[in-house]
Parts: sequence; structure tokens; C-alpha cells
Amino acid sequence: MNGPGATGERILDAACEVFLEKGKAGARMQEIAARAGINKALLHYYFRSKEELYRQALTRELTTFFRELVESVRPAGDMETFLRSFIDNYIDRLSRNPQVVRFLTWEIGSGGPVARNVIAGIVQGNEGGPIYPVYRETFSRGIAAGAIRPVDPQHLLFSLVGMCIFVFLAAPILTAVFPEIDPSEKEFIEKRKKEIFDLVWNGIKAEKGGNDVRD
Repeated sequence: MNGPGATGERILDAACEVFLEKGKAGARMQEIAARAGINKALLHYYFRSKEELYRQALTRELTTFFRELVESVRPAGDMETFLRSFIDNYIDRLSRNPQVVRFLTWEIGSGGPVARNVIAGIVQGNEGGPIYPVYRETFSRGIAAGAIRPVDPQHLLFSLVGMCIFVFLAAPILTAVFPEIDPSEKEFIEKRKKEIFDLVWNGIKAEKGGNDVRD
């Protein structure tokens, strides 16, 4: 890509719209060019192929989403506050960015070649330093301080991520099976935050008097 510059960003905006509407296979470069207000020759000047355009568009969307998420839940304060902040921010951002959820669904189905590079770069070594070791250390300090019982920090993070994103990834199935729910509805989102927090916090908080060490 040459740029990106204003034209490159406009192309990426148009590409995201078309990819989300038509899917990667159904998207056409001509339609993307038309929505961006340029001709097809100029589109190919910026992006050599549809594959390259898809990769760049997806990379931009995921990078923006996960960087903003990381910045919004930097570990700070006590474990209960941090846990609530992580859940609230993650669910809020997922609910406001359905395009990211859709892209992630496609990526999971194709083995995640783009998503894994983007997320690994942010989690293991973004500009502010690797974020996963910071989370791991935060959980470890919580254990050492007796705030939470001994748990595997990695699996705790996996559980949090999975519980938060599941209803958004599985929305088409869930709404068919449970037509009374709407994952985009504010009341449902707020209840989901509370249910996840209560379940996790009640499961990891230490018993009064010290860590609840289990065999």
C-alpha cells in the first residue's frame, strides 16, 4: 500500500463496508472503488489485490479495536476494580463494534492468519510494551496479596475473554434459540456484564483470612 493518506483511508473505509456486506468472496474491487469515489486503476495503485486490501482493512479494524481495549483496561487499583473494568470495557467495545466481531468470526473460520498476527503484536509487544506479562503480574500480585485465590493467570484471561465475546460471536444462533434476547440491547448488555463479573469474582476471590489454597 502506498500511503495510506486520505485516499488510502477512504479506500479502507469503503472496503470494510463492502466486505461486511458481501463477505470476502463476494466483494468486488469495482464496487469498493466506486464507494471510495475513485476509479479501479487508482484502487490498484494503492492495493495490488483484493487479498491485500482485505488484509489491510482487517488489520486496521482489529488494531484499532484491541489497542483501544488495552489502553482502557490497563491494570490499576485493586483486583475487584480491575476485573470489573476489564469486563465492562470489553463488552462495551464489542457491542459498539459489530464489524470487529464479524471479522473475527470469519478469521476464526479460516484459521485466523491476519487476526493472530495483529493480536500477538499487541498482546506480546505493542508500542507500550508487552501487555500480557503486565496482566499476568497483576493477577500474581492479587494472589500474593490474598485478594484472589491461586489461579492460573493465563486461563483466567482466556475465561474472561471467552465469556465476554461469546454472546456476540454466537448471536445469530442464540437469537434463533432464545428469541427473547437481543445481544445489542442495553439491558441485556448490562445484565451480561453483571453475570460475568459475579460468576468470576465469586469464583476467584480469596476466602476471608487468606488464600483458599486447593489441592
